[in-house]
Amino acid sequence: MKRFLSTVFKTLLKKLHNAEHADFYNSGIIAPIAAIIATLPTVSGIFGALQTVYQKEDDLFKQSQASILTKDITWLHEKRIALYLYFWYIVGMSKYLDDAALLQASETLLFLRNNYKELPEANYTDANGLMTNFLEDCEKTEWAPLIQVIGQTSLVGKIKTAHESFITLYRERSFDKEHTNQLGNLRDIRTEVDETFDVFVEAINSAWLVNELGAKDPAVRTKLLEAKDHIAAAIHQAELVLARRGAHKVKDDGTTDEGTQAPDTTNPPAPPTPPQQPDTTNPPAPDTPPQQPDTTIPPINPEDLNPPAAGE
Repeated sequence: MKRFLSTVFKTLLKKLHNAEHADFYNSGIIAPIAAIIATLPTVSGIFGALQTVYQKEDDLFKQSQASILTKDITWLHEKRIALYLYFWYIVGMSKYLDDAALLQASETLLFLRNNYKELPEANYTDANGLMTNFLEDCEKTEWAPLIQVIGQTSLVGKIKTAHESFITLYRERSFDKEHTNQLGNLRDIRTEVDETFDVFVEAINSAWLVNELGAKDPAVRTKLLEAKDHIAAAIHQAELVLARRGAHKVKDDGTTDEGTQAPDTTNPPAPPTPPQQPDTTNPPAPDTPPQQPDTTIPPINPEDLNPPAAGE
């Protein structure tokens, strides 16, 4: 019998950031499944082990966050994001100032924003990379003159200053000895959690197999199907998280972690070409009616009516 649940997810879980990994288990697995598993004695034991080992990860994750999420870091992050959003607010409003140059610069710059639409909601790690790329784009010849037309070169400078201040402090906290030790321990406990989850999924598969080949208890079947749906939904959500992040994880060959081609941000996309209007100066000639088939009877040769002579 085919396995009830696939267990090919370890590589996926390793790619999740610490906050995403913690949320996967807390919101995606433990919280929604606990009540279901409580009614299934054959898998409740291993689920309890998963809860216990995840609690260690949760405690370490909170300690790690507390050691790095100081008020100074939080304020600097909020400042760089606020300045970034204010920049795009001004760009967006510039097109309403009845100035052709401002209109063209604004509409062209808005193409650049599409490359960084996830930045305001990104976690610190992703925001660092996205903001660095954005500031580098702002200095390129394709975009810098347009920013100058809008009159916001100095605002981009303020964003850069706030971003660099954040990076400096963030790195100091990240390489703090206590925080480094916590991350090392967190990495180890994450592996233990994933391995325990793997055992739990296999227990779910075994419980399904035993029930389907033996008792065929409809209540057990329903509970196992419900647990399966929650697990599948959590894994799918993790895949979406990684997919949204994939375009900014570009490898040397130009592809992303998911194997897709990363977008080219070196040159701004050209505005869309308006649809071609039909030429009404010379209307087309009316269609020629289809040729009717020739139904006249061809002339008959009298000789064709005489039968051939014998021997011919």
